[in-house]
Amino acid sequence: MLQNFTEDKKNKYIANKKYLNFLRSRAIIIFGVLAVVLVLFIFLARNFLFTPTITQVSPQASENIDLSTSIVIDFSRPVDRQTLSVSLSPDIEGEWHFEAPLFNRRFFRRIRFVPNHTLLAGTTYQVDLKNIQSPLPVGKTSSSTFQFTTRPLPDIFAVFPEIRSQNISPATPITIELTEPNPDIAEFEFVFDPEIAFLETINETKNLYTLTPTEPLEQSTRYNLTVFRVSVSRDISTREIVHRSEPEKMYDGAFKTIAPPLIAESTPTGKAVFIDTPISVTFTKAMDLESLRANLSVTPDINPSITLSEDATVVTVTPAAKLAYGTDYEVMIKADTKTQGGGYLEEPLSYKFTTIGEIKVLRTSPGNNATGVGSKSGIRIAFNQEVDHVSAEAHITLEPSIPLTFRWEGNTMIIQPSDAFQNNSTYKLNLKSGIVSVHGLDLTKDLSYSFTTEPEVVKLTIASDLQDLPLSCEAAALKMALAGKGVSVSESDIMAYVGYDTTPHSGATWGDPYEAFVGDIRGRQNTSGYGVYWDPIARAANHWRPSEAFTGWTVTQITEEISKGNAVVVWGVYGSGYEDSWHTPAGKYIYAWKGEHARTVIGYVGNKDNPTQIILNDTYAGQIYWTKARFEQDWGIFGNAGVVVR
Repeated sequence: MLQNFTEDKKNKYIANKKYLNFLRSRAIIIFGVLAVVLVLFIFLARNFLFTPTITQVSPQASENIDLSTSIVIDFSRPVDRQTLSVSLSPDIEGEWHFEAPLFNRRFFRRIRFVPNHTLLAGTTYQVDLKNIQSPLPVGKTSSSTFQFTTRPLPDIFAVFPEIRSQNISPATPITIELTEPNPDIAEFEFVFDPEIAFLETINETKNLYTLTPTEPLEQSTRYNLTVFRVSVSRDISTREIVHRSEPEKMYDGAFKTIAPPLIAESTPTGKAVFIDTPISVTFTKAMDLESLRANLSVTPDINPSITLSEDATVVTVTPAAKLAYGTDYEVMIKADTKTQGGGYLEEPLSYKFTTIGEIKVLRTSPGNNATGVGSKSGIRIAFNQEVDHVSAEAHITLEPSIPLTFRWEGNTMIIQPSDAFQNNSTYKLNLKSGIVSVHGLDLTKDLSYSFTTEPEVVKLTIASDLQDLPLSCEAAALKMALAGKGVSVSESDIMAYVGYDTTPHSGATWGDPYEAFVGDIRGRQNTSGYGVYWDPIARAANHWRPSEAFTGWTVTQITEEISKGNAVVVWGVYGSGYEDSWHTPAGKYIYAWKGEHARTVIGYVGNKDNPTQIILNDTYAGQIYWTKARFEQDWGIFGNAGVVVR
């Protein structure tokens, strides 16, 4: 009996232990579930229940920002793509990208602006963000603004030889030091009077130009240096100049080279000497006239008469006739030429000058074959001498022809078009022979220079509006096109007219996107949902505005509609994509692609008949600029199909 009692007690103990283990395991599960719920709640609260704040921006609100930099804005938690509004002033061409997703391609915590062209130097940019809020409809919205300033344009810091400096060696290189490095953000042009040939180099740090004359400078000659600066903006991928400013005069100064021994001054000098200019040499000591007459010569021979001033220091050389046009002359004095004090020249002396010749063009702005010229830019033509203004203006033509006005600054003609240049067009400036010189020889040959204006940007004022649902790109694209006509509708309003084809997706059988939206608009593409094609979208659009579905269009037809103010919804593919076609239950073949996507064309860059870029509002990526080739490749997947809203 005692044994039975012990066995019964043991069984109860075991049963109680099992029950306690059961309770313990249940408690662990409950506490585990509560812990998961708590962690999930904390995660959701942290990431979605509070308004996102900006944690970091780049570039910072400081100066000296690189001109090719991207703009990056980080948020403390995911931000609602549909409501966020971002603007950049001054406006520049580029694309906004959403990055740093919390999950795969969902709930982004960073936006990045990638410019297509370099930013403008010395410019303060402002980024305005509005409607910052969580993807969940909770919390408040906020706004934020920040600024940054790009690196300044390089200015002239120092020039050697310095302005008004004297006794400069003819072999001295000329240096121009800049205040800032110049990594292709500006073009500098160096103009000498008298004109000289030189080799231009820049140091590794891009802040020091060295101009080395290919031949020694003339002695006892005054040289004037003028420096012009043109700021440029470049295509970041090709480095081609897409915009250039009007030239600015940054420096204008002169220096004089050293005179030969015993010579204080010699005239004339330079390369545009009038043919009736007196020739004289001023010595530092009184000279012997007969010795000068025996030892001084001019080449080519001018049969000169030689006289001395009263103090015998200035010798005047008078040619028998006027000097010849466009001729290089050299005045030479032999060694052993005597002074009145019994001294003599130990070495021969000489100097050169060139008489004024035929009219030449020293420089043009814009330069020959320049690109990115502004539509309202002026044209500057610098002549090597004074020309008759009426004659010059009569011999200037521009192709294509537009009315021109003229004004003058010294020997520089400034041409201003009465009407703006056409964008993305090549102009040819012609200077016909016969331009009359005031002191020299007339222009005897035709000259021409060409330049190309900056591309035209035609862009409708339609804000980017991202799709509300995973597969609602067609409705979002039409919503933006209608907004361009002042019609405010929602995606659900549009889908009410588009309709749905709920045919189950079974293998290679599914619904008809030519009739309605196929599958679940909240589903996964080509799995539980797909999309809708142009005819149903046009049918819906016609409830608000006259609209037309089409296939087989050209890019020119699209740009023509954009020029009329009409946005165009087009079909293509998002990402890589691949063909994934099927048949309807009735046997109709449906051409389809994994990644089928609709976008709204809102503009173009370049000529309407042959644009270089197409501007689109992408319902997933925001505003984008595509090359014409890339756009045609993507658009061609669905046979150049779309809907124009008029």
